[in-house]
Amino acid sequence: MTTPNQSRSVDFVIPSVGQSMPHGHAVIQAGPVAKDRRHAARQGPVWSFQRITDEDIAGLTRELSVMVDARVPLARGLLSIAEQETKPQLSEMIHDIAAQVESGATMSDALTRYQSVFGEVYIETMRAAEKSGNLVAVTGELADLLDRQMDLRKQLRQAMTYPVVVLATVCAAFGVFIGFVIPRFAGQFKNSGVELPLATRIVQGFGESVRHEWWAYLLAIVSAIFAVVTSVRTPGGRVAFERMLMCIPAIGPLTVSAVTARFLRVMSITVGSGLDLVEAVIISGRATGQHAFSHDCSKVADRLSKGETLAEALASVRSLPVFARRMLGAGHDSADLSRAALLVAKHFDRKASMLTKSVSSLIEPIMTVLMAGLVLLVALSVFLPMWQLARIGK
Repeated sequence: MTTPNQSRSVDFVIPSVGQSMPHGHAVIQAGPVAKDRRHAARQGPVWSFQRITDEDIAGLTRELSVMVDARVPLARGLLSIAEQETKPQLSEMIHDIAAQVESGATMSDALTRYQSVFGEVYIETMRAAEKSGNLVAVTGELADLLDRQMDLRKQLRQAMTYPVVVLATVCAAFGVFIGFVIPRFAGQFKNSGVELPLATRIVQGFGESVRHEWWAYLLAIVSAIFAVVTSVRTPGGRVAFERMLMCIPAIGPLTVSAVTARFLRVMSITVGSGLDLVEAVIISGRATGQHAFSHDCSKVADRLSKGETLAEALASVRSLPVFARRMLGAGHDSADLSRAALLVAKHFDRKASMLTKSVSSLIEPIMTVLMAGLVLLVALSVFLPMWQLARIGK
């Protein structure tokens, strides 16, 4: 439950509960919850180690899955989870949800107060699960989904750690050379009457430019970052950026596989919980976090509403792999769409995992070549004048 912290909130949330369930499902009668616990979770800013993270939500979802499957009264189970929490914000939030459930609210309604933490997609999925009485299965599937998403993010972070560290080290070393080492050598060589080679003049000129006009470089970097961030925050800019990302070699296939896997898993959960297909497509598209893909899914929903089959509607989504489109169409025709979506999602999960490792193995040689090129440039700028000096001395 209390694992390494992240400041990012998640798109998925805790399972919801109805008032009565068919035989074989969880007991959802509200247990006793102390009245003095009925207070809202703090919404104000907190330190990063107190924030509710992806790991907190995943752990909470897993515990709720076990609790619901064991037929533990929901309010009582939530209270027991809250009492063992060490994060005050998380504990207070769970206490408040338990109090709402005890007072007669459904789980999905109780979670609506914390939509910024749990996300609209998860809450709507749980609301559909309440209506269909499929809470036990949906809770377990959501817990598995969160675990896989965290595993993929960890793999991506691990893949990027090496190149980031190497790049930072090379940049720091290059800055020291052009700022301190090269100017001293260049001055000595110039006083000796040696004509500086082109490599030395380039490095020396760049170093002097950075030292004297550092403010211009800083302003240019800050302006570029501000322009990119501002553009990406606009709907059109975000869509353009995401489509460009999908066209980059190595990064594009990884992005497509990860987005497809998440879309299909949410599709499996929403359809399996009894949600209408049109609404399931819209929710699954939003769950990917990709504006471009979500926009495509809205078009698919419109075409489905006009009477087209799923296979025909998905034909327009070029960002969705052909294999996924065909399998979803076949699954819909066989009335087993939820299972088909889950099977294809597992395939793309494996593919995304393999591509993550491939990106890591591809970045390492690129970084090695870049580092070798910078080292060679610096070495030539220093040693070429020395060789000329040695020739003059002879």
